[in-house]
Amino acid sequence: SISFLALAMGLMSQPLAFGQKMQKAEEPEEVGLTSVGDAYFPNSGDLPGFEIPNGNFEVAPNNGDILQTSRFITESSDQAPEGKSFLIQEGKAVATISLTAPAREGVPYLVSVWLRTSAAASSGMATSKTDEIYYGKNTPLDVPDTGGAWKRVGFYFRTAPGTTGVNVMLRFSGGEAVAIDDIRFREATEAEFAKAYAGWRAKYPSRDLSPRPDDGKNLSLFLSKLTHPDPSQKTIKIMGIGSSYTNMLGNGERLVQWIREKYPKAPPVLYEKHVGSAVEFDYTRGWMRQHVLSKQPDLVILYSGGNAGDLEKLLRDFRAYSTADVIVASLHLRERDEVVSDATINAPEWDEIRDVALKYGCEWVDSRREWGAYLREHGQSIEWLLKDAVHQSDHGALVINENICRHLVPNEAPSYRPEDRERFLKMEAAAEGQEGTVASEGGSLALRFRGNRIDLIGRKSADGGTLGTSSAITIDGTPLDELPAFVTTLIVPGAKNHRPERGSTADRSPHLITLGEPAKVVPQSWMIRMYGDAGAYELIGSVTGHDGYGHNGENLTSNSGQILVPTDLWRRRLESDGETYTNRDGDTFSWEVHRATTPTVSFQGRAGEVFSVTLADQLSNGWHELTIPIEGVVCDILGVHVFEPPLGRSAP
Repeated sequence: SISFLALAMGLMSQPLAFGQKMQKAEEPEEVGLTSVGDAYFPNSGDLPGFEIPNGNFEVAPNNGDILQTSRFITESSDQAPEGKSFLIQEGKAVATISLTAPAREGVPYLVSVWLRTSAAASSGMATSKTDEIYYGKNTPLDVPDTGGAWKRVGFYFRTAPGTTGVNVMLRFSGGEAVAIDDIRFREATEAEFAKAYAGWRAKYPSRDLSPRPDDGKNLSLFLSKLTHPDPSQKTIKIMGIGSSYTNMLGNGERLVQWIREKYPKAPPVLYEKHVGSAVEFDYTRGWMRQHVLSKQPDLVILYSGGNAGDLEKLLRDFRAYSTADVIVASLHLRERDEVVSDATINAPEWDEIRDVALKYGCEWVDSRREWGAYLREHGQSIEWLLKDAVHQSDHGALVINENICRHLVPNEAPSYRPEDRERFLKMEAAAEGQEGTVASEGGSLALRFRGNRIDLIGRKSADGGTLGTSSAITIDGTPLDELPAFVTTLIVPGAKNHRPERGSTADRSPHLITLGEPAKVVPQSWMIRMYGDAGAYELIGSVTGHDGYGHNGENLTSNSGQILVPTDLWRRRLESDGETYTNRDGDTFSWEVHRATTPTVSFQGRAGEVFSVTLADQLSNGWHELTIPIEGVVCDILGVHVFEPPLGRSAP
C-alpha cells in the first residue's frame, strides 16, 4: 500500500550503521603515532594551526562545538607550562577531553598537548567523519604515562578516505590527577609524519627487504602508476578486503610510507578496508562484486582464510570486471599451529591457494613462510607476534605488511604489459581495426575503443564549457544517461537492527545482490525488510516500490526482474544451532544501484588543471564507439583512458 511504501522509504532515509568497529580483540592496538618531548613540535612546513577557543585553558572550560571537557577543572599555578592556568582532573572519576575540527581525507594531522600523568589508565581515539567507508574510521592513540612530569605529547594520525572532519578523544581514569594544558591542532607534513613513523618502527627488529627475482611480477600496472603517474590521477587507491586479520593490518600506513619512500613522485595513497569477523574467500566474493567494483581501486589486497575453490570463484568473477591488480597473501601462524615447524609453515592448503592466485595473475605473497622464517631468525615462538590466540599484534602486523610491501617493486620480466589492461588514447585517427578516433566532423568526435570502462582526460579553463548538455554524449548510439551499465553500493544493515551477542550486524546479512537483465534495471535505493523471525523478508525499491517477498534460505528473483538475492551469500542467516534465524522482525539491509555513467562533463575551473572523469563503467568487455558532441563547447580534451579487464573479453 502507499502508506506502507512511505514507511519503507522513511526507513531508507534513516541514518545507516556506518563506522562499525569489530570486537576489541579484532581491532588494531595502535595505529596512530605518539611522540613525547619537552618543547613544542616544530612546524617545518609552516602549516596554519586550527584556532581552538580557550585551547590554552586560561579561563574555565566552557564546552562548545570544537572543544569539550568532562571532569576537568581549571587550576591557576606557576606550574603551568604555558600561561598561568591549566586543566586538572577532578577527583578519581573518568575524565575526558574531546576536540572536533574540519579535516581533509588522507592527510596526516597532529594534535599536541602539555600532559602530566602518573599511573593513569589512559586511552585515545581519532575518528574521521566520513560516509565513504564502513571500517577504518577510528585510529587508536597511545596516551603515555609521563611519570608525573609535564611533557609535550604529540598524537599523529592520518585521516580516512572521504574525511570532512575529525574528532580526537583522550580518556583518563585512576592514578594521580591528570593535568593538561595548551591543546593545538594542525595538519602535519609528510616528512614529520614519516619521522614519527620511523620512531615507532625502530621499536622492532630491522629487516632486509631487498627485492627478489619474482617480486612485482604480477603488479606491472599498479607499479606503472607509481613510477610514471598520470597527471589526471589525483590519488592511488588501495583496498584491503577480508576478515579481522585484514582489519588487524591497520590502516595501510606501512604501505603509504613504503610508496612515499620508494616512489616520491607517486600520487597520494588512499587506503580503504572492508572487513568482517571470520570472513573467508566465499563471502569476500560478494563484497568484491557488490562493493569493490564501484570504488575503482588500483590495487586490492586479500588477506583472509578460505579454500582454493572459493578463491577461484572470486577471481574469475572480479577479473572480468576490473583491471585492478590483486595481491593474495597466505595467513600467519596461530596458536592452533602450536610450534614453528616445517609441517606448520608449509601447510599444503596454502600451496593450493597460491596456485589459484597465480593462475589468475595475482601477486602471491608467501607471508606464512616469511612469518615462520622471521620467528626462526629471532628464536621466538608463535606467541611473540600475536595479541591473542589468533590475531596478530602490531609487531605481527608490521611483519605481514612488510612482506606485502617488498613486492611493490618493478620487475624486469613482468607477466603482462600495463597497456594490455589500461591505455591512454589521444584523439588521433585510428588505424584500421585499431582503437582511436574514427570520425571528427559535424561538430562531433567519434572514438572506437576496446574495454569495459572509459575515462575522459581534459584540461580546465576559466571559460570552459560543459559537454553533454545541448547534445548527449553517447556510447554505441545510446546517451550516457540511458546506458544500461550499473554499479551497486555496499549492503548496509539498519542502525536499529537486532544486535547479536558477538560480532556485528553486518556479519549477519546478505553480502551480494546481483542485478537482472540490464534493460530492466532502474537506478534507485533498495531495501530488504525482515518480517517475522524466521527468515522471511520483503524487497522494496525507492522507485519500483514493493518488488516481491522472499526467504533468506532460498534464492529470490524480484517481481520486476531487477534484483536477484542469492541465499549462498547471505552470511550467518542461522545461529550455530542450525535452526534459529539470526535476523529479526524489522531488521533492514539497504544498498543503492547507480548508473555507472557521467552524462555531462564540465571544463570550467582553474586554468591548466588536468582532470579525469569516468564517462562509463561496467560496459560489456569489448569494442565500443564513443561519440562526443563538441560544437560550440569550449573544451580541451587531452584523450581518454581505456580499461580492459583480462577476463570476459569479447572476440575482436
